[in-house]
Amino acid sequence: MSMDVLELKIVSGSVDVCRFSVKRGFSPRVFSALSGSLPKIGVVGKGDTYIYLTMGIRIGVEKTLSEASQGDVGYSPRFQGLVFFTSASPDCRFLNTILIGRLLTPLDSLKSLKEGEVVSVSRV
Repeated sequence: MSMDVLELKIVSGSVDVCRFSVKRGFSPRVFSALSGSLPKIGVVGKGDTYIYLTMGIRIGVEKTLSEASQGDVGYSPRFQGLVFFTSASPDCRFLNTILIGRLLTPLDSLKSLKEGEVVSVSRV
């Protein structure tokens, strides 16, 4: 893994839920904030086409998405954390989401997380 890509995982209890990558080129500020503060605790929330982790990361908006694809990973200042798109989201401007990476594992385990569940995000 190069210094321009972070491979991260979400852990619930002692179970690895999923893995995802974050690329510096998509958002250098989010990349720096994540790489300098891991492991990080998050609280799970759910929308119709996404799952988010509120993590207390406060960063301004860079280039926002108007639409997202299944498997995209973003940062949203609205949630102060990460957003994982579980299906295509043709209009996600209201989230102010910045694309930062992609899921590396299937969505099944991620979708099984419960609203309000506490998880951690750490390096693989």
